[in-house]
Amino acid sequence: MHWQIGDAPLDGPPLAAAIGNFDGVHRGHQKLVMAACEAAKRDGLMPAIITFNPHPRDFFRQEAAPFRLIDNAEKDRLLSGLHVERIIHVSFDDALRRTDAEDFVSSVLPAIGVKQLFAGADFAFGRGRGGQIDTINDYGAAVGIKAYSVPLLQDNNSVVISSSRIRAALQAGDPSAAATMLGRDWAVTGTVITGDQRGRTIGFPTANIALENLQHPAFGVYAVEIDLDDGQTAPRRLAGGVANIGIRPTFEERGVLCEAHLFDGNYELYGQRLRVRLKAFLRPEQRFAGIDGLLAQIAADAEQARLILSDLTLRQSG
Repeated sequence: MHWQIGDAPLDGPPLAAAIGNFDGVHRGHQKLVMAACEAAKRDGLMPAIITFNPHPRDFFRQEAAPFRLIDNAEKDRLLSGLHVERIIHVSFDDALRRTDAEDFVSSVLPAIGVKQLFAGADFAFGRGRGGQIDTINDYGAAVGIKAYSVPLLQDNNSVVISSSRIRAALQAGDPSAAATMLGRDWAVTGTVITGDQRGRTIGFPTANIALENLQHPAFGVYAVEIDLDDGQTAPRRLAGGVANIGIRPTFEERGVLCEAHLFDGNYELYGQRLRVRLKAFLRPEQRFAGIDGLLAQIAADAEQARLILSDLTLRQSG
């Protein structure tokens, strides 16, 4: 559900809520939500998530480079799988930007129905990011709200798992490191658009997805797994494949695209939503002098991707 300043208070039971931007819904975010769910079960509250739309970084830095780890549909899907009963998208608009920490605690949180609030240890809020966990408890006592700081999750090297580290791993062409922090493969998600049909003419048809405001990983070729996401059921695996992510320097630029070639089947995917999960980085994007060189490299990429995916399958089954 969506709520913005000026809306009527939400109906329903009081909440134990995790709050944050949850970009990526990585393992640290999952730990935070679990803390709220455990408290809700213990104290007879409704487990909930409070997040912001748009992301504050989108609001304050509209000209910044794409940075989102997941689009809104994938974010909702992942958050819905964390055993919460309510997800509240608070509109990050000019009214919220002007709201100071005291007003946020005394007006916004009660209107949403919060009784217990769980946030990462680095959580800051309110105008100028002037509020922290202690601020919530200082002002929250008068309105019956208690806040809890959840320690940030660290990896095996005692480094905090964060969305910024996941972005850096993707930019470095290391989807495996990103997956370790996310708890799942990172994926390009979106609706398949009509391309220039060139892939069909050379024997390698592709499903094309524009990255839009998604984080740009290292441009190049990846071994991938492709899922169909119809929004009604859990995403269903279609096939393994090989994908180029970038600007296609051999041809005219059409913005940043993910062009995924699916193995072993004929697929009509225009207008359908896919998840192209990155499994391994094969090589950087490059320009070819002619179509023959491009075809030879695509064939080699496809063969390498098949071997990698087969090896991963064997390791997982073993």
